[in-house]
Order: sequence, then C-alpha cells, then structure tokens
Amino acid sequence: MEDMIFNRYDNEKSGVAGKLQKKRNYLSYRKYVNGYTKEMGDKEEQPIFELIELETVNRCNSGCSFCPVNKKSDTREYCRMTDELFEKIIGELADLDYSYRLGLYSNNEPFLDEDIIRRVKYAREKLPKAFLEIYTNGTLLTLEQFLEVIPHLDSLKIDNYNQNLSLHKPVQEIYDYCTEHNVYQDKVKIYPRKINEVLSTRGGASPNAKIEKTLNASCILPFKQLVIRPDGKVSLCCSDALGQMTLGDLAVESIMDVWNGQAYRGIRKLLKEKGRAGLRLCKGCDMTIYYKS
Repeated sequence: MEDMIFNRYDNEKSGVAGKLQKKRNYLSYRKYVNGYTKEMGDKEEQPIFELIELETVNRCNSGCSFCPVNKKSDTREYCRMTDELFEKIIGELADLDYSYRLGLYSNNEPFLDEDIIRRVKYAREKLPKAFLEIYTNGTLLTLEQFLEVIPHLDSLKIDNYNQNLSLHKPVQEIYDYCTEHNVYQDKVKIYPRKINEVLSTRGGASPNAKIEKTLNASCILPFKQLVIRPDGKVSLCCSDALGQMTLGDLAVESIMDVWNGQAYRGIRKLLKEKGRAGLRLCKGCDMTIYYKS
C-alpha cells in the first residue's frame, strides 16, 4: 500500500521550472474551462453535479491565517444542520441514485458536529454508490472515532496544520494505527500543512492573499459543484466561504430545481459571456480546479 503522508512542499518545483509548469497548467485549465462554459453556459438543464460539499456545522477550530472563516475571524452566524434537513437532502440524492462525490464538509471542521459519524453512516446506507469523503484538520478525531467512521467512508483527508509540519497527536495515532495494522492506507491521506500558508484568494475574502488582475479564464465550479450550507442555502461555490451569494434554499426547494433554477442559469450565462469579470466574487478569485469528467 502507498504511504499515507503526502507532503506537497517536497514535491513542488521551484525556480524557472516551477513557473513554467504553473503556466502550462493554467493554459491547459483555461482552454478546458473556457470551452466547457462556452458549450454549456446557455443550457437550461445541466448534467448532474459531480461534487457536493455538505456543511453540517459552520465552524472551524483552527486559526489558519489564509482562511476567512478561521476561528478568530469567522463572521457567520452559528448554524448546525437539523436532522430533518439532512435527511431531506440525502433522501433526494437517493431518489437521484447519486453516484458521484459527496463530501460532508465545506468551509468548516466537520468533527465539530457531534453527530457527524451518525450522519456519515446514514449517508452511506442511503447512497451506496456515492463516493463519500471528509476533509478534516484531524485535531478532534480520536482513534476510537476514526475506527468507527472509516469503514463507511471512501476517503478521509487530513490537513494537518502545523507551522513545523509535525503531526498533531490524534493524527499521529491514526497514522501509527494504519501503518502498524496495514489497514485503510488506501482511504486515508495526510497532508502536513503550514498554518500560515498563502493559498488561494477565496473569492477575494482570504485575509492574506489577493490578486491584482482578474484571471482571463472562466470557471467550471457552478457547472460541476454544489455547496450546501447548514441552513440549506446553496452557495456560489466552495470559494464563497462566507456565503455571500445564495443560489437556492434546499429547506424549501428541491435539489434539481435549484441546480437548474434561474439563479444558477444566470451565473452560468455570465461565466460564458464575460468570464470571471462578470461576477463580483469571481473577479478576485484565483481558484483553478478542473472537476473534469
């Protein structure tokens, strides 16, 4: 089995070679997303989303300097998803025979939801074909909880935030257990991360990253990704950490009515016609993700 620790700092190219690779990656991204949005931007009905981020509680316990919703600066009103709403959403996905990615996380720490393990089990039971995943910082995940939840997940990714890149005790215990028992190494990935990294601009909301010029590439996220906040509101995308744009409300609407609704269609049309320059949040966003089928 492959090792569970993936240290991106060891793999990054530096200097001229790194800059050239980043440029090639961006040009490839731009060609694909501009072509896709041009083809699909005017369609009233879209193919079903291929990634859902379902946030069951809108809080994080980390103080990462790059994140607009870290524990020191989060301005969102506290909200935790009700069981009724969670089961409604999962039930609609079951009716759709959903078989793509479902992440029970978004701009939060999922294990701050005391019912997250029960909710993982419920989602697994109702959505046997879905690829069920969680992103966590790992600090709240005890070994006992890990052993309870991991059989029901397809992927558990741990962003271990520490400026010295050392593993937190709970993460170290999980790593030791998996390696010693030779289990779950195909499911678990650990990413040592610096807590003071400079990453993406988060739609211009990142405290430590801004772009001076709007990217001349469109974006594929509103064509592929569905981001659901704990109150059922649907955000523009994962970079809309503060929920500044709302494209629907799953507390009162169905998923597919929202996905093919007027708000989403308007966003996609703007991305086709004007690219990122047509949307306030997109102007300051440097996110370049494919989600390519």
